Amino acid sequence: MKYLIIVFLILALGLQACLDNKTPDSKDEQPELIQKEILATWQDCLSDSSNCTYVRIEYPVYSDSGKADLNRLIASKIKSVGMDFFREEAADGSLEHMAQSFIKDFETFKIDFPTYQLGWYVEMKAEITYESEKVVSFRIDAESFTGGAHPNTIADFFVVDLQRNKVLTTSEIIADTSRFKQLLEISFRKQKGMNEDESYADIGYFINDEEFLLSDNIGLTESGVIVHFNPYEIAPYSEGATTIEVPEEKLEGMLKVK
Repeated sequence: MKYLIIVFLILALGLQACLDNKTPDSKDEQPELIQKEILATWQDCLSDSSNCTYVRIEYPVYSDSGKADLNRLIASKIKSVGMDFFREEAADGSLEHMAQSFIKDFETFKIDFPTYQLGWYVEMKAEITYESEKVVSFRIDAESFTGGAHPNTIADFFVVDLQRNKVLTTSEIIADTSRFKQLLEISFRKQKGMNEDESYADIGYFINDEEFLLSDNIGLTESGVIVHFNPYEIAPYSEGATTIEVPEEKLEGMLKVK
């Protein structure tokens, strides 16, 4: 009997140890990164219907309290990109406030134009394109329609120094920007199928033949550096956006962060 009690005690202690050492898959564990969605609609319409007016904003949020400043920076960048679609005063509050302001603007518009049938919308999505211990790179895609011939689209890239919680400039990412511009131009001309003696004006682009444009819309990927030009920036809307990616192996030590 004495030995039986000892066995039961050992089993009980072992069970308690298992309970105390929960695995990372435990329900008590919080994910490091969650994707948050803000959705505001007019009159509870379905956002996938053609006459629905809505705002949908999706973006990553870090659950670590030590990254609260980074979360605020992400929200601030979303507001900055959204200023092409929202009234300036709408950015004074939260992202939820910004979304509701858009719905209220449509309600005011409907009072003035009650027979208007089309819906307005704003779609925004932020996602991570690269992350290391030192930096994290984001891409924000945004599309808006408030009437007119076509929607407006924007893609915005930015790289954050995690130690300083600061958005890095192109010169803080690339050591030799002159050489980087040369690489961009080579990639651009190849991408567009241009001949060596063909000028940018010949294909309808607003680029000086003497010096290629270096956009501040720059981000990082696992394979290299990406530079993005939105519609109207270097060409008519009909040409769409232009994205150029330079592989890391071609940068030859020019990359200052990764």
